[in-house]
Amino acid sequence: MSIISIIKKKCQKNELTDDEIKFFVKCTVDGCIDQCQIGAMLMALYLNDLTNAEVCNMTTAMASSGKILKFRSSAIVVDKHSTGGVGDKVSIPLVPALSATQEDFIIPMVSGRGLEFTGGTLDKLESIPGFSSFSFDDQQLLDMGNNFGCFIVGSDDLSPADSVLYKARDVTATVDNAGLIIASIISKKAAAGIKYLILDLKVGSASFFHSIDEAKSFGKQFVLVAKMMGIECRVLMTRMSAPIGNYVGNSLEILESINCLRGKGPSDLQALVELIGGHLLEMTHKVSSVNEGSKRMAESLNNGTALEKFKQMLIELRVDERIADELCYGSTTSVLPMAKYEIEIKALTSGYVNGIHGMNIAKVCNKLGAGRQFSNQAIDPAVGIRLLVKKGDRVDIDTVCMVLYHNEIDLNESYLILLQQSIELVNEIVEPEDILLGVIDCN
Repeated sequence: MSIISIIKKKCQKNELTDDEIKFFVKCTVDGCIDQCQIGAMLMALYLNDLTNAEVCNMTTAMASSGKILKFRSSAIVVDKHSTGGVGDKVSIPLVPALSATQEDFIIPMVSGRGLEFTGGTLDKLESIPGFSSFSFDDQQLLDMGNNFGCFIVGSDDLSPADSVLYKARDVTATVDNAGLIIASIISKKAAAGIKYLILDLKVGSASFFHSIDEAKSFGKQFVLVAKMMGIECRVLMTRMSAPIGNYVGNSLEILESINCLRGKGPSDLQALVELIGGHLLEMTHKVSSVNEGSKRMAESLNNGTALEKFKQMLIELRVDERIADELCYGSTTSVLPMAKYEIEIKALTSGYVNGIHGMNIAKVCNKLGAGRQFSNQAIDPAVGIRLLVKKGDRVDIDTVCMVLYHNEIDLNESYLILLQQSIELVNEIVEPEDILLGVIDCN
């Protein structure tokens, strides 16, 4: 068996065996393969696609390439993953709110950074002074999960093959392949010991999937592979065109997450947190219906238990107790990095908001430093946008639709034009749309 023969076999559109995939993954992690061979293999997989068996074997090999967390047997290990979107901070309030509802849940969320547009979940959390994403080894994560019940961290020890292959995919134009995406996500979840998983599959103009049919095809394969890996999975297809919530930007999204944990978040963010949590509670038979589970989630957000759980989680993750307390119960903005300058973006005409183009907003935030254009780039946690209107709102000429927060002395005028163009106005009344577009599960 050789890497060259395996690459050639896949180039000829033949299915790879379990042993061949294991060999490729092992060589990748051990560093005994040329970078050009990794790129060639990924391109062969990308162009000829992966069968379900290949995806499952790839997922298993990647999950087994590093540490695998095994929590106490009495625990129910659950998690959620999102395909990502502008303003998607759902994980930050979801984890503590869900944990607050069930003592026997363990939620070991191993998250990532963002490369394009705004930052990922870890970038948002790292805007909190003292938060360090990659400070814990596998034993510390086990202890934290078993004793406290939840965490949100990064880890290079879980599925290290995924870390290597994702970096290679990013520079070889092989990111957007369903099989490779599924193997990447589920290998991390399997390594973290997840048994119940919700995939928040974003659909819309500001997401990877622009059509429901395209998303359904991906979701069905995702659920199938998860089941083959011993994970009970459910896919929620949710609308992703406008940003989630009212804030976009790392420290601003922490501010909004705190508001949500106080029961005062924007309706769409709170609805997503309650919906996803409700599904996980119903899947694990803690409630008889998703609606009942959503009500439990709403209670934890409104009665203070979710906020206190978040504070204690930050302390577990080595944030100073005084900072965690001030962030949650004091002056949140005094703790977080805030931008020096702000500019109001006003409507050029009157009408009803028919759409808010999240990708335009993300591009401006990225250019101003809220996201990365290369992997080691430092981000500016203070940069961001506050939206003051939602779809369906009536606005007049010169109504302030959003506020841009930035640290640029000489701001590029084109950014302001792009932000103005991101608010689509029409003359007719516009009805708000449902967030949930459909559900796919293993039944």
